[in-house]
Amino acid sequence: MELPAFGMPSRMLATGVVDEDGYLRENPSEPAWNLLVVRGPVDVSRLATAVSVVTAASDVLHLRLRATESGPKLVSGSWPPVVLEVLEVAEPVVDGQLAPDLAAKLSALLFDKLDLRTSAAGRVCLVRGDGDEHLLALSFDHSVLDGWSMTLVSRAIAHCYRYGSYTPRGPSFAEYVRSLPTEVDLAVWQDLLARYPLPGPALRFPGGGAAESFEINGWYDATFSASFAEDLTVAVKRTDLSRAELLTAATGLAFRLWSDGPQPMLSVRHGHSRPEDVLVVGPLVESYVIFPPAGSPPTVGSWLAGHAPANAVAPPLHGRSIREVAPLAPRNAALNIVPPARPLVLGPSTKAVTAPRAFLAPLWADGRPSVPSSAAVWVNYFLDSPGRIEISVTHDRALLPDASVLSNTVAAVVAAAAHAPNTRVDELLV
Repeated sequence: MELPAFGMPSRMLATGVVDEDGYLRENPSEPAWNLLVVRGPVDVSRLATAVSVVTAASDVLHLRLRATESGPKLVSGSWPPVVLEVLEVAEPVVDGQLAPDLAAKLSALLFDKLDLRTSAAGRVCLVRGDGDEHLLALSFDHSVLDGWSMTLVSRAIAHCYRYGSYTPRGPSFAEYVRSLPTEVDLAVWQDLLARYPLPGPALRFPGGGAAESFEINGWYDATFSASFAEDLTVAVKRTDLSRAELLTAATGLAFRLWSDGPQPMLSVRHGHSRPEDVLVVGPLVESYVIFPPAGSPPTVGSWLAGHAPANAVAPPLHGRSIREVAPLAPRNAALNIVPPARPLVLGPSTKAVTAPRAFLAPLWADGRPSVPSSAAVWVNYFLDSPGRIEISVTHDRALLPDASVLSNTVAAVVAAAAHAPNTRVDELLV
């Protein structure tokens, strides 16, 4: 089987390590990964079967990127299968965190790049403890899976483990590709982006300067207060926006308050432009731009109300890349809202939940490496628990020395949206 490669995978092929046959050998992008905390008894043999059955049935895991005379392709082949690895550890969890001596082993499994010509496209490892608390680590090359698809695969493994069989619920990746519209109006994006030259108006955060290129060398993680979650609920009812729409608009306004002008924000979505594509397993992630409202509305309420309509004109990409017609990055600001992660039910008394960020801290005990970035500041929101909203900011400290300034500004915008929507934008931080 041979399918055309497009969007993000084609860029990976263009910038990665390619062998003499044109195959991508090492992906420049970081793997898609997750670490689940499993509580309850686990049948290793049954789990191994579930991993084998689900990954064998996912056609995209048997494809590899290859440069050909007719363009980038995803080509099927007899690659090694994904098999369950098992690691026995007496105490995988210590004081509510990943055990320090285990962190180095899992760090290699989760983050190390795969040799795609000689190995499976991913790794799945069960870390067994002496009791009924275990870990399940999953890591897949980004050329075959994105974060959305990782969740689909994880849920399919849990379903197969519980019921002993697996029938894919959605179209295969090949069916998805073959059903794509033949013409996608990327020129519309070209026109939209032309109004917002790169990288956007200068940022003016306290103590910050300027940078010609962006490097992620700052990390900030926090949980908003309970009053923030309450304000968000009130503001959602007042504006009739969804939580995601309101958080997006509030973040755009928060950047605007520390900028020379409204900031277009880089973001990602997962290629599910049609309802029938929601269950497709594959690398469908799309980069796109979230635009500020037109005309710089003067009040907090009018800004938030104008944000969603300003982005209603942005057409779906169906997995294509805006970069095919216009420069997308670098941008000053970027945003990602992570959907709630529901527990995986493996059995009557066995559930798996995504490990929270505090649990994962030992993975970065020796620090995190600085990496180039397509945006100066990435804001990530996590909405996993009712009444609890977490924020994670990765940033270039040259432009944003203290990320709590941005977090506090978002909180001020949401509070104004809930209780004083007629507050003028230029008076919000006074």
